[in-house]
Amino acid sequence: MTPEQIGEAWDLIRPYIAQALPPTLGIDAQGMTNVLYSLLAEESQLWAYYGSGEDVERGKPIGLIMTVIMNEPVSKARYLLIYVARTIAPSRLEDYEEALDKLRTFSEANNCSQILAYVENDTYVRKLERVGGVKVSNLVRL
Repeated sequence: MTPEQIGEAWDLIRPYIAQALPPTLGIDAQGMTNVLYSLLAEESQLWAYYGSGEDVERGKPIGLIMTVIMNEPVSKARYLLIYVARTIAPSRLEDYEEALDKLRTFSEANNCSQILAYVENDTYVRKLERVGGVKVSNLVRL
């Protein structure tokens, strides 16, 4: 989504993003303002995915994905981090595959070595594993 589209739709998409934020970010007004500014400044990206199933209403997204390109300072690795992934309507495994294909293309175009995701929901972990994802770690907040 473009910054203009994000600004226009923010009141509608904000709750979905807030529900799916990673545990490293507190869900408060300032945190959400920071998320919005990051998107508007194009420091992060917001993707709306629509799916292709017959049950998907035309023009209504079935999910949102927020990404950020990370440059890890120690290893110097560059990767695409899926910061937020949130379904809005029922989705199929094929929808995950199509969204992931688009993210792979974007990642490669931006010289990212891999795609990583914050995922707390075990159902999403299983779906991502079915499309080639590998659970490699657990994040512990102290």
